[in-house]
This record gives sequence, structure tokens and C-alpha cells, in this order.
Amino acid sequence: MTVTKTPLVLLTAGALTLITGVSIIKGLSSILLAGAARTQPITMNAPAPELVGGAWLNTPNGASIALAARRGKVTIVQFWTFSCYNCLNNLPSYARWHRQFAGRDVALIGIHTPETAKERVAANVIRRVKELAIEYPILMDQQHTNWDRWDQRFWPTVYLIDKQGRLRYRWEGELEYNKAGGEATMAALVEKLLAEP
Repeated sequence: MTVTKTPLVLLTAGALTLITGVSIIKGLSSILLAGAARTQPITMNAPAPELVGGAWLNTPNGASIALAARRGKVTIVQFWTFSCYNCLNNLPSYARWHRQFAGRDVALIGIHTPETAKERVAANVIRRVKELAIEYPILMDQQHTNWDRWDQRFWPTVYLIDKQGRLRYRWEGELEYNKAGGEATMAALVEKLLAEP
């Protein structure tokens, strides 16, 4: 098997070093993400910004969902985009949560915020949501309005909102990167939030 190597220039300790090989890039990203995985989930305590604008998919007649109307219930909000490899790796966890918490005052909401030009095309988003068999509601955030309101930094990011409408926990990146156990950890936190008055 032939591997084409692309040169990569890194600035280290004031010197330029030429490195080749895909494995080096993967190794560096693993080191950076492994550090982030150890600090997950991030505990929060702030009002959840209301969801605004955009078209909704997988809701009756495209009706919007207001977080204010979900008071007394737990909400999982996840930011993603359909070409993001890490986002796609989280989709099976979301599907399992959608089934696990069905009928238990828990809603899962996806916010699709595009990163590339093709992801900004609504028809592409609609097609990919169908292809990926996503059943829970998706808000198309084509202008990054919600991304900005939530001070988003990473695709994917998952938030847990308590019954009072407060952001309580956040997981940035893949839930199972480096066997982090994010799916089970966040599911246990959903249970904790459900048990709160």
C-alpha cells in the first residue's frame, strides 16, 4: 500500500521543523484531545439561551421548540454539522439516548450549524438528516445565530439543561474518544437531573 505524505511545518521551541506523515498529525491530535477528555464533562450553571431562527426538521409541521416551554423537563442539546467526522461518531450515542429517554420528560435537540459551504445548503442538511436516520428534532442554524448565542467553540458539543432551564453540563468533542465513556457519563447525569425537584 502506498501512502502519499504531505509535509507539515510545525513551530516548536522557536525553530521550524519539517515533519511528514499522516500518523504524526493523528498522534498530535490524539495528545491534544486526550487532555480535553480527562476534564469532561464540564460543570456549568447558567441560563440556557433560547433557541432562535432557522427551520426545524423532525417536528410536527416544522414547528419550533422553545426551551422556555420545556421547563420542568430535561433537555439535551447537541451542536453538530453533517460533514464533521467527530459529529458523526456521536450520532449512535444520541440515537441510543433518544430511545433510552423516550417518554421520560427528556428531549434531545440537534442544532446543525454549518462549517463548510455545502453544509450551508438547506437541501443538503435535509437529505443528510434523512440518510443518517435522525429522528429527533433538528434546528438548522445556517447563520450561526444559535452558535454565537451559546458561545460555541467546537463541533460536536453536547449540553444538558435542567428542569429550571439552566445549562448544567457540557461535553466537547466525541463522547467515546479514547474510551472516555461520555455516553454513559452524560446519560447518568440526565438521570440525576431527572431526579431533581
